[in-house]
Amino acid sequence: MVTDVQRLSLEVMTVIPKCEHVETAHGVPLTVTGVAQIKVMRAEDLLRTAAEQFLGVPVNQLKSTVNQTLEGHLRAILGT
Repeated sequence: MVTDVQRLSLEVMTVIPKCEHVETAHGVPLTVTGVAQIKVMRAEDLLRTAAEQFLGVPVNQLKSTVNQTLEGHLRAILGT
């Protein structure tokens, strides 16, 4: 008997991280826009981790989480 059903999208999703007015290590302000395609891998251990963290999460929230993570990485790269 099934009492609860949750879904996890396995489709390819596109996110567009954007960092505005980020200063480099030399103090030069930059605006950087990127494009990334993301997908949950089907390897059992990776799929299990994705299910633990994102099962039942709406696709737009999943994209937002990934987008914020990528923006943080872009800021770190630009700052070095």
